[in-house]
Amino acid sequence: MGGHLVAQEKTKGIIMELVSGEKIEAAQIQNLRTKAEVKTNGDGSFAIDANINDHLLIKAVGYEQDTVFIYDSSLRRIYLNRVNNVIELNEVVVERMTDSRLAAEIQREKTLGKYSDASQNRGGVRISPSRIFSKEGKQARSNHKLLVAELEKRAVDRKFTENLIKELTPLNGSDLALFKERFRPSYKFIQNSSQETLKVYIMDSYKKFNEKK
Repeated sequence: MGGHLVAQEKTKGIIMELVSGEKIEAAQIQNLRTKAEVKTNGDGSFAIDANINDHLLIKAVGYEQDTVFIYDSSLRRIYLNRVNNVIELNEVVVERMTDSRLAAEIQREKTLGKYSDASQNRGGVRISPSRIFSKEGKQARSNHKLLVAELEKRAVDRKFTENLIKELTPLNGSDLALFKERFRPSYKFIQNSSQETLKVYIMDSYKKFNEKK
């Protein structure tokens, strides 16, 4: 007997403009593994065969192309940025960003917010006061902090999932929501823990949750 086949599922989503939320018609979605392609309907919606861990390439005329990683089967809201559009960052826009867009913006703001530069004369590092105290430098560092917070939030959300909690506990509904809020692990814990360690944490936390009820 050969290896078993993994059934493909339909990944559904909606493609929208990053800032306005306007639906994008005729955007092209390609599964990079299978090379299958579909286009969005008039309401920006699409459905394409894809497995967990697949990557989708998203293209639309007038927008920067982007790549989306499939990590669960939920409906995806994918936001594209217009070509040459400078993004004014706020919590709503940051939450809408794809992972690849988020990573690009983190690098951009990190570069803009740097306040030290190499001194060719002395071969060392000199502090640039104008960059430390400039309005642009402060804003870039503030933006970088906001972007990194979103990156860390996503890292926790993708491991500390409702499905995993339901596998290990009988929680659901409001109790599940309360448990997730009360015992949400830190980014550092998630980064340094194996899946088994996370499961032990959830089961131990469930015991504490019951004791406090």
